[in-house]
Amino acid sequence: MIASNQPLHRFFKARRRMTLAERAAVLVIVSVSIGVVMSLVRGDDFAAECAVTDASLGAIRTAILGGRAGLGGYRADVGEIPRSIRDLFDPASLPPHLRTFDPASGRGWRGPYLTDGVRIDVRKAHCSFSDASCDSGRFINGLANGDTGVLDGFGRHAPECTNSDAERYCRNPILLQIPCDDLNRNGVCGDSGDVWLPGNARLVSAGPNGELETALADYSAGRRGDDRVLYLLMGDPGGGNRPCK
Repeated sequence: MIASNQPLHRFFKARRRMTLAERAAVLVIVSVSIGVVMSLVRGDDFAAECAVTDASLGAIRTAILGGRAGLGGYRADVGEIPRSIRDLFDPASLPPHLRTFDPASGRGWRGPYLTDGVRIDVRKAHCSFSDASCDSGRFINGLANGDTGVLDGFGRHAPECTNSDAERYCRNPILLQIPCDDLNRNGVCGDSGDVWLPGNARLVSAGPNGELETALADYSAGRRGDDRVLYLLMGDPGGGNRPCK
């Protein structure tokens, strides 16, 4: 006779009520485990770093959109997707009436929606994140030194990582890109007449070469190079990422 599965049913039903922070912590643990296992099994640092990065992209998307079991995320609380990953950690950029949760309206920020955020040091990111010499305006909706964010999994171990030269890089943050319809076709979003496309919002890692190649004006991310791209609200229109191998 098969034993009743009611205790298990009650356990999983209770776990559906876990907080956003608890779910984020689980996702971080899972992502780290993936990286460790792949390193041991394959002996391939790139494959492990790539898998950890993809897991981080998935964890951020879950924090924004909520889980598959109907658990809410940032969008359910605030009513729209964030403008930047920092909004998952700090509500300061939101209108005053959305900076705290109002039970009566069911709206407002009640994060943090992710755990283990880090303060971004743009001096240790590739210059495509912050430097006009790399035309960073083509890639970034907004990123300031000191913002709280999430680093990708591609560790870079060059000696240059110990200095503050903006042309050199050590660890890169994952970006939330909200692309535009670049009407004047100059490759830059934000000009008069450009139309923002929040439906095409995506998370972007600069990939193993550390250089952002996914331009905001490329709303399909068809020219992403080795960047890792994960769309929030639609399937990937640009053909997908290179395999982690």
